[in-house]
Amino acid sequence: MTDNAQVSDATVKPTSSVSRIWIIPLLVIIIGGWMVYYQWKNQGPLITIELKSATGIEVNKTPIKVRDLDIGQVKKITLKPDLNGVLVTARIDASAAHLLNENANFWVVAPRISFSEVSGLNTLLSGSYIAMSANDKGSEKLHFVALERPPVTPPGTPGLHVMLKSDDEFAYKPGDPIIYKGFKVGEFEDATFNIEERVVYYDAFIEAPYHKLITENTRFWDVSGVKLLLESSGVSVQTGSLETLLANGITFGIPEGVSKGQQVLENAFFTIYEDQSAASDARFKVAAEYLLLIDESVRGLTVGAPVEYRGIEIGYVTAINSFPAVEGNILQQDYPIPVLINIYPGKARQPDTEEGLKAIKQTIRNWLERDLRASLRMGNILTGGLYVDLQHFPEHTGNTKIDVINGYEVIPTVSNEFTQLTQKADAILDKINQLPLKEMVENVQLAVEDMKLAAESVETASNDFDLLIADIDAKALNANLNQVLVSLDGLLKNYSEGGFNQSEIKETVDALQETMRNIQPLLLKLNESPNSLIFSQDDGADIQPKAKREE
Repeated sequence: MTDNAQVSDATVKPTSSVSRIWIIPLLVIIIGGWMVYYQWKNQGPLITIELKSATGIEVNKTPIKVRDLDIGQVKKITLKPDLNGVLVTARIDASAAHLLNENANFWVVAPRISFSEVSGLNTLLSGSYIAMSANDKGSEKLHFVALERPPVTPPGTPGLHVMLKSDDEFAYKPGDPIIYKGFKVGEFEDATFNIEERVVYYDAFIEAPYHKLITENTRFWDVSGVKLLLESSGVSVQTGSLETLLANGITFGIPEGVSKGQQVLENAFFTIYEDQSAASDARFKVAAEYLLLIDESVRGLTVGAPVEYRGIEIGYVTAINSFPAVEGNILQQDYPIPVLINIYPGKARQPDTEEGLKAIKQTIRNWLERDLRASLRMGNILTGGLYVDLQHFPEHTGNTKIDVINGYEVIPTVSNEFTQLTQKADAILDKINQLPLKEMVENVQLAVEDMKLAAESVETASNDFDLLIADIDAKALNANLNQVLVSLDGLLKNYSEGGFNQSEIKETVDALQETMRNIQPLLLKLNESPNSLIFSQDDGADIQPKAKREE
């Protein structure tokens, strides 16, 4: 047997079709699929948010936050079909899906600096993000329109929401303050302009506990900036707090003499007035309307000017030449300018009711039948503002008829003090014009010429006197004076040396006095009859006194 015969045949076995090495990839695929399914099953919904622009927003980077906690991320940004903004698609975590309802609000948080606020400064380094506020109540919603600015009042803040209305020139924006006695107690949240009514409506929020101050009798008025009012009553300056100097703002209060009233409910409605005076006057509901026909200038009289009776304000002017009260037009010389005024019973210590209105009308009617008249008077010299003054003028009694034009009772008017002064000035000027000024001027000229001639005569006399003085011999005059002094000196020496002694001088003086006594009757006679020395006056025998006859 050979060696080849000792070798046995080999056994051939088939190999496995799948290698064990593939178990690991299969396990990875299964686990990955399960994770994808789990992620898909538990991922939150996609939402779309409308924004004005995509400034600061980046895909897969910009987060969506609630109270600074990330709950989603921006996934896509596209333009709106009308090109009026952008659509941001974001994925929200499933844990926050219950917040996606009709009460949810979104806005972009970015650095914001204005007069009323400074916010979003933390985004200077981290970048902008989309903030969200909501609660878990309301129906589900996946499409939202972002707010242009962060909401003024965070959700859940205790306080009171009110609705405000204004049809004046001033306007407010979200974030403008509401002030009470210098403290900021609230803010404007939103503003809407009604084109049909031409009125601006505001949503405002009053923080707790100040919301308890808002009652049914509360009035709101503007305190924006600084107001310099030049009125008929004078000059006044009104201002609020430092914050309202930089931005618009309002304040509120209860008018003096009015009860507080009951507290209001949520979203109560109020009107914003121009100032505190207008807010206080708004409490008066009824007014008596009267018509004035002014024959003189109404410059300085404005709508809102006060109407006073004996110095007490009882109403104000509501219209000036703005309604067809009388026929004709202002170009006619005798056209009276119509002025409409209101008189409030509440300002005249009467009830602010229909009964008080009837009482006021009856009182005014009785006064009109007697002597009540209206006049325009200046309230302030600086501003030239006028007001309507109601006074009694006894000299105008006699006309008991009350005129009524277009349903308005007419209050007769009298000229104001300026018109009276003008009339007096015109009368004085007329008298001055009637003076013979030409003749007076000619007489004055003649008098001036006479004075000129008199002055020339005085000057001539003065010259003549100077010449006379110059002709006097001063040396001769001095010589004569010296001679007189020498003679007087000799007389004194003679007296002192024993010439006339004292006794002789006394005898001489006594003799002289005796002689004067003797000639005194003669002097008296000559004083009574100076011609008695020339003409003889024989008046008959002197009457002799006789004694009384004895019986």
